Amino acid sequence: MSLGGEIKKHIAGETGEPADKPRGRSAFVSSEPPKTRTYINDVVLALDSRKTKKTPPKATKIHKRRTKKIIYDDFGDPVREVWSDE
Repeated sequence: MSLGGEIKKHIAGETGEPADKPRGRSAFVSSEPPKTRTYINDVVLALDSRKTKKTPPKATKIHKRRTKKIIYDDFGDPVREVWSDE
């Protein structure tokens, strides 16, 4: 079982690389020449134009509601009931 170690103090800016060896290459530097950039402005504009195109709403069929009409005689008395589509 380990009881722990000791913490060493370091001065700011001090490195862990050995002083007798030259510094290695950075991991972020590539040996390939930089590639030319591909501009995709036309592609982005085409995508944006598709987003803004609105298709007209489909014509919905209006459901007619059946209503009941009462037919009255000349004296105002109800004679019969008739269903009509309006």
